[in-house]
Amino acid sequence: MENQVYLDRISKVRKAMRQEGISLFLVGPSSNLFYLGGYAPGGDERLLLLVLPAEGVSPGDPFVLANLLYQDQVKGIPVQDVVLWKDGEDPFALLKREIEKRHWPLGKVALEGQLPAFFSLPIGRQFPGADFSLGASLVDPLRLIKDAAELDLIRRASKLADQALEAAIERGAYWLGKTEAQFWDTLAAELRGRGIKPWDAIVAAGPNGAVPHHLTGDRLIEKGQGLLVDFGGRLEGYNTDCTRTFHFGRPSGEFEQVYRTVLEAHLAAEAAAQPGNRLGDVDQAARSVIERAGYGPYFTHRTGHGLGIDTHEGASVNKGEETLIAPGMVFSIEPGIYLSGRLGVRIENLVAITKDGPEPLHSFPRELSIIE
Repeated sequence: MENQVYLDRISKVRKAMRQEGISLFLVGPSSNLFYLGGYAPGGDERLLLLVLPAEGVSPGDPFVLANLLYQDQVKGIPVQDVVLWKDGEDPFALLKREIEKRHWPLGKVALEGQLPAFFSLPIGRQFPGADFSLGASLVDPLRLIKDAAELDLIRRASKLADQALEAAIERGAYWLGKTEAQFWDTLAAELRGRGIKPWDAIVAAGPNGAVPHHLTGDRLIEKGQGLLVDFGGRLEGYNTDCTRTFHFGRPSGEFEQVYRTVLEAHLAAEAAAQPGNRLGDVDQAARSVIERAGYGPYFTHRTGHGLGIDTHEGASVNKGEETLIAPGMVFSIEPGIYLSGRLGVRIENLVAITKDGPEPLHSFPRELSIIE
């Protein structure tokens, strides 16, 4: 993205800081740093911060504090001033000196929520008189609404993920006798081949599907059982997330009934994802279908989550969530039913909200795929 995009975002955050009475915002290596500066370091034990004063604070503009090792990487962050420190120096004392040198007032200081304690605690000791808080309210409302470039990346990532899943599952009966981990290895390779950086997936065979966050392992894929695949990855900093449940051989009547119920709940939730409704309305639409079918106790999680730079970000599609749905939002719709020791079914699509309603971002069929 162009520097002006990041400058505009930083400007909006600084304006919000002034409105909330926050004098300083410290942003460490995180998805927020990527959002505000286009830089996504993995982060290590060396302090790295984007230091933002509130709009109108003078003298001085935002600056980056970074170890000398990262001097080339941080050049892309659109600030004029970069303060470098070397191994063996105290970066926390340097941070204090730089802020004092600029004569910035220290009252309420917001910290990046992903800043680890081995950074936040020493920072607190340097500024004992400051009133510290989390900076979520400064950035989360901005990240909730995606711009056109962000939406394009999520759409592309989702389309490529669909293609990868199709390439893996079309091997059909080849998978019988193979393990969950072998399926994931193939799917991950298909993702990487399309430019998607995969993150860990849930591949759950048979009764493992009843564990919503099952850890992919060595259970064999067998005829007469289901296969739940929850996967995704990152394209140029933005994520996709999808779940499909398959069945090898003819399913039992119970499996078919559970699948029909989950699909009906999924479609009802999607229909409720209209601008002006609440995220809680989407959850209730899915939950009411499952409860009417008698499976209420077996739907054990929220209906969905926001997604963008992080796989889980912003407000959730959860019971009682009052956040209003608006164009530009992206979230998952993923109801499920889990019958312990027997079977589990989940169907997940991402939707982008437009002025006309929800836009499903995955085209992979949601109807039950029976693999003979």
